[in-house]
Amino acid sequence: MEKYSENLSNKERSQRYIYLAIALIPIIGSYLFNLGLKIPFLGCPLLRYIGIPCPGWGLTRSLMAVARGDFSQAIAYHLFGLIFFALFLVAILHLVLELINNRKFQVFYIRLIQNSQFQIFCFLVLFGYHGTRLQELWKSGELSNFLIHSTLGNWLL
Repeated sequence: MEKYSENLSNKERSQRYIYLAIALIPIIGSYLFNLGLKIPFLGCPLLRYIGIPCPGWGLTRSLMAVARGDFSQAIAYHLFGLIFFALFLVAILHLVLELINNRKFQVFYIRLIQNSQFQIFCFLVLFGYHGTRLQELWKSGELSNFLIHSTLGNWLL
């Protein structure tokens, strides 16, 4: 399943540390937010300024629910929160093992992630889900409420 490749160069090791830091941010942030950390400027800027939630709307709350072990609430906040949390954990494990062993791992998911057809598929699935969520918000009247209370809505009205 796993194959070892050549040793990591100094540049590749540096890149792995940067990738590791990026992958740790949502995991550590999820736990810190559950402990009460507040960052006032965080939030959906598209929702705030335009009145339409972005495709990642609810993802932070979903990751926080996963960190608490509340998987049903995580799915309620964002369908892909559990998947993203797991992907970040896999990425962290992969990067730590590469750094410890000082070798690149040749594993199937690296080729899959780099496949442009897979990327397009993931993009379409995410935006299909987002479209469904927007439709539900429209039906419930929440979308028009978001628009009215947005910066754009205040400016137009």
